[in-house]
Amino acid sequence: MTIGTSAGTSHPELGEPTNQDAGEPHEGPRSNRQARRTFSAAFKRAIVQEYDTAPNGSKGAVLRRERLYDSHIQEWRAAIEAGTLEKPAAGARRGRPKNTAEQIQIVQLTKELTAERTAHDKTRGQLASSDAALETLGKGVAFLEALSSKNASSPAPTTSHGKQKP
Repeated sequence: MTIGTSAGTSHPELGEPTNQDAGEPHEGPRSNRQARRTFSAAFKRAIVQEYDTAPNGSKGAVLRRERLYDSHIQEWRAAIEAGTLEKPAAGARRGRPKNTAEQIQIVQLTKELTAERTAHDKTRGQLASSDAALETLGKGVAFLEALSSKNASSPAPTTSHGKQKP
C-alpha cells in the first residue's frame, strides 16, 4: 500500500513514501487512520537537496507538496551530515528488544509461583473449612455423650400410674 502525496512528487524515479506495514490487515479503534509513512534514504537526500536549492520564497512549497515539516528536513540534513541516514544494520532491530533466556525463565517461574500460591491458598481455605466442620462435629459428639451419660445416671421418669417409662 502506498500513500500518495497531495500534488505528486517531483521525483518519480525515487518513488513515493511507502507504508511500513504494507499488506497487513489492521484492526482496532484506529484502523481507519492512514498508516505512518516511511521514506527511503534516496528520497530524503533528494528532498533535502531540492529544499536547499529552492529559492527562499519557494521552500515552503516543497514542504507543502510533499506534506512534510521543516523538522523533517532538519533531522534528515543532520543524519546526512552524520552519515547515519542509511537504514540500520541488518542485525539491528527496531522496537522493544526480545527477552533473554533468563528473563523468559523468570516470567515462566513467576507464573508458576503465582499458580502454586493460588492453589495453596485454596487448599488452606478448604482445610480451614474442614477444621471448622470437625470442631463443630466434635462439639456435637461431646454434647450427645454428656446427654447420654446424664440419662444413664438419672432414674427413669415415672408415669402417673406408677410405672416407669420404658
